[in-house]
Amino acid sequence: MFTYTVMADAANEGVRYAIVHSGGDVSGTQARVLTFARTSLHDVSSMPAPSVTFPDGNATPPNRVRVTVSYTYVPWLKQFINTPTMNTYAEGRMIVP
Repeated sequence: MFTYTVMADAANEGVRYAIVHSGGDVSGTQARVLTFARTSLHDVSSMPAPSVTFPDGNATPPNRVRVTVSYTYVPWLKQFINTPTMNTYAEGRMIVP
């Protein structure tokens, strides 16, 4: 549950970043999401780049921004806990004001 919450918060942080930095800074948004996820002590080294899309075509108001994050769960004590692989997925969406 903690991992999903972190990834959902990272996606929402990316959406907020994309809105504040109007013009659709995709690489900056992706970097912000990964930085946020790293602060939770998760190993995001193998995490794919977050997807940043603009469903209405661009980042001008009142268009939408969508950030999706996927992550393969890695237990913190993987030497002692043998759990099946679990993928987490989170998405954040907002309208550019």
